[in-house]
Amino acid sequence: MSATWTDETIMKIQVSRVPAEGLKEQATYEPSLLDMERDDIHIDGAFEVDAFITKVDEELVVDVDIHCPLRLTCARCLEEFRHEATADTIFSYTVGPTDVVDITEDVRQEVILTYPMIPVCQPECKGLCHVCGRNLNVDPCSHQVGTQHKPERS
Repeated sequence: MSATWTDETIMKIQVSRVPAEGLKEQATYEPSLLDMERDDIHIDGAFEVDAFITKVDEELVVDVDIHCPLRLTCARCLEEFRHEATADTIFSYTVGPTDVVDITEDVRQEVILTYPMIPVCQPECKGLCHVCGRNLNVDPCSHQVGTQHKPERS
């Protein structure tokens, strides 16, 4: 059973096709089909989901490992940088023997939960000069000589 994104759905699991020993699946997700971007966070191409699916009585358990390339804008210096979001989680569904489970929305939400609240390119990022706007990671400016970078208070 191969899972890929289509216009209708991303990954559908037919409960009747899951063997007692479980089932490994891999899917490549095309993010343009989902509403997952923010102004400062963009998904940088298709992303991979590996899943191990098991069924016990009336429960379908899907253990997923998600790797999603992101292109972020640093909240301090406003430079763009790349980051790979990863998530390892378990989804659980109560199912009947003929059910089909679509995990698309759960995968989508899991990726969104990995987004940093405040993207920062590096912990030591110096940000921008509060006077002239120069990126202090690239070049110091005369406004910062001998002083620590602190935003002005109004």
